[in-house]
Amino acid sequence: MQAAPIRKVSPLYLLTRYAAIGLGVSYGFLHARTLRDRAAHHRLEDEYNNKVELISKAKEAFEESKRPKTLGGPVDFENPNFDFEAWARTLE
Repeated sequence: MQAAPIRKVSPLYLLTRYAAIGLGVSYGFLHARTLRDRAAHHRLEDEYNNKVELISKAKEAFEESKRPKTLGGPVDFENPNFDFEAWARTLE
């Protein structure tokens, strides 16, 4: 049994193969970097929106605490269960 003769590979083929591998690695590196930057940007945007939402909720809670407390909706003087003394205390 004789071993198969070793074929010489064309230098143009080797150059093309290594160039394609190099371009693929470069593209993968650049694409991963852009995806990482985009994810960081979205993460910062989400943190900012969360802070804005918390601030608006705090403002609403503060405004709610500053509103005068009432005993309910509109005052119905015709209601037989109407408590005039309690209503007068809310005016003070």
